[in-house]
Amino acid sequence: MMIKRPTLLLGKTAMLGALLAAVAVGSTGAVAEAVQVPDQIRVALFVDLGSKYQSLTPVVTLGSTGAMKLSLNGVPVASAAAGQTLRFAVDGYRAKLLETADYSTAIAVLKKVQASSKAGFVTALKKNGKTVYQVTEGNYSTAAAAAAALTKWTNAGVTAGMQSLTAASVVGPWAVEAGPYASEAEASAALTRIGAAGLDAFLARKPANGSVAYYVRIGQASDPAGLEALQQAAAAAGQTARIPNAGDPYVVVRSDATSGTAAQTSPLYALPQSAGIALRVDPAGNQGIQVAERSKGTYRGSMEISVLNNNLALVNELPLEQYLYSVVGSEVVASWPLEAQKAQAVAARSYALARGAGFQIADVVDTTVSQTYTGMASENAQAIAAVDATAGEVLTYQGKIVEAVFSSNAGGITADNLTEAWGNDTPYLASAVSSPDAGPQEGKLDWYRVVLSSGKIGYIRSDLLKDSGTKNEAGIPLYEVTGNGVAVRPSPQISATAAPIATANAGEKVVVLKRVPEYTSYSWVEGPLTASQLLTSINKRAKTKLTNLTTLEVSKRGPSGRAAEIAVNGKPVDVGVPDNLRGALGGIRSTLFEIEETGRFTVLGANGERKEFPSDASSLQIEGANGARAQAGDRNLILLGAKGELRAATTTPEFIISGKGYGHGLGMSQWGAKGLADQGYDYQSILLYYYKNVKIEKDVSE
Repeated sequence: MMIKRPTLLLGKTAMLGALLAAVAVGSTGAVAEAVQVPDQIRVALFVDLGSKYQSLTPVVTLGSTGAMKLSLNGVPVASAAAGQTLRFAVDGYRAKLLETADYSTAIAVLKKVQASSKAGFVTALKKNGKTVYQVTEGNYSTAAAAAAALTKWTNAGVTAGMQSLTAASVVGPWAVEAGPYASEAEASAALTRIGAAGLDAFLARKPANGSVAYYVRIGQASDPAGLEALQQAAAAAGQTARIPNAGDPYVVVRSDATSGTAAQTSPLYALPQSAGIALRVDPAGNQGIQVAERSKGTYRGSMEISVLNNNLALVNELPLEQYLYSVVGSEVVASWPLEAQKAQAVAARSYALARGAGFQIADVVDTTVSQTYTGMASENAQAIAAVDATAGEVLTYQGKIVEAVFSSNAGGITADNLTEAWGNDTPYLASAVSSPDAGPQEGKLDWYRVVLSSGKIGYIRSDLLKDSGTKNEAGIPLYEVTGNGVAVRPSPQISATAAPIATANAGEKVVVLKRVPEYTSYSWVEGPLTASQLLTSINKRAKTKLTNLTTLEVSKRGPSGRAAEIAVNGKPVDVGVPDNLRGALGGIRSTLFEIEETGRFTVLGANGERKEFPSDASSLQIEGANGARAQAGDRNLILLGAKGELRAATTTPEFIISGKGYGHGLGMSQWGAKGLADQGYDYQSILLYYYKNVKIEKDVSE
């Protein structure tokens, strides 16, 4: 049974009464020492937390329009001039594919590798008095994984016909070390001597009692068994080398020629797989740091590079309020009212702080897993003003900062967490509250779902059709196209990614099935979706896998009218928490939806016999106006109901899912906040409308 949804409070007087009641529940006064808001926040751009969260990169490249400083455990170790880059990787296991004295040969192999891997490197070394270039691929956590990669690349023939100075092999982090040396210059001189003996050798830095010590690491062994032989080779070259303790922190510096030229290389800093060491990059001024691997975004604050779970981790540490400049600028349209942006600022600040270091080495991540953060590019004057005006303000419930979740559009009514979203009882999230979310439809034309003379079904925008004043043989009104080359689209929207299914010209007659709003974040439609498509997506979430799908319906709804459960072939399907239904149904925008089963209908035969479909489509015959009969076959059907309504049907199970809203629907609706602000309500009233039993408090230090 459909649960009736609460009526949207359209009248300003009625909405004001609801808001006044909401404000009475909370308080906007700060309570001394009740809340503390930190000055800084740590945002993970790349981090490996296993199944909880993964954002991986084999290399990080940082740049700035100003100078940058590099520190190791707080001690300055290097710098980069304006326009120069700093590159970082993991000193793990790699497949060494080629070693050559010809740079162009190395680049030719690299380009083949880069066609399917982002972890290709060209490293320049001085060996036997000349420069050689090693081409390696990967950052693998084990030698076995690197060996498998080496086999793959060898079989792919990436070095076919090319001469290598050394055999292809697995290289790894095992090395012996010479030093410490009094300065980097002394270490560099030793590096030259060791390289002249034909050994792989690299400068290295290690933290030592609050300072940095300089070493030379000799060798790239794939296991510790070869370390004694490396010691002997170093001794033969006149260098005393020791086997370092396993787990010793270090940074090895490679001469990287991956993106430069034979004459211009840059240092690449490789960190050991074991945890315990961190590099920090700070800009010399306020120009920000660009991260090439994050769409070349530029970020305020500093960057911390470390290794977690054998993978490179990059954390942006910056002032909390400056972080919010980007979040609010990313989450809210710049032209929206300032009060809506202030509400977003307080909600985003609260959400960011509610769980502390929720990602092990970071407080938040830069994606919608936390909240969108894209650095300085998304900042704008309005967002900055909203953040500054609410600096230090957070939402609290019973003295604790709340996880103030929000979504793009609630579809007219907010969700109930316990029964419709994530299964939690959260008393500070208002449930089934009317939300003025229809803003995305403003100025948008409706669309007609039409049937062409060819039998194809699609959408034409309403201004491109008119009633022709005529009807077909069945008495169904016909509409006609008003222009030439009119696109008939698979969805009620103009999309660059979805080509039209047909074109129609002026005067062409069509049958209109229904009139629908344009596809937006408020109102949307997906489909037709086949049974096979939905079976695959449902099985990705279903705890018990399904073998077939004939019928699909909503079997349970929550207080807001959102789907809380679906049934396949008449039986409920467990996909976990109700919000998982979005993913289970192919990534639909919200759970406030209806399902149209185009393959499910009842046919009344000539003899009065009723037949329910889906069933054997071959048993369905169509009688034309001239009395001729034909099998329905695999085609679209247009059914005329007992009340004269038209409906598109199919002889096989297909489904159209239409709904409202975008996101989980919990807490504040961003479009709803705009709607309230447009009506004149301030940010405090907006927040206290969507979050119940909360206080808006300010850091006592502000």
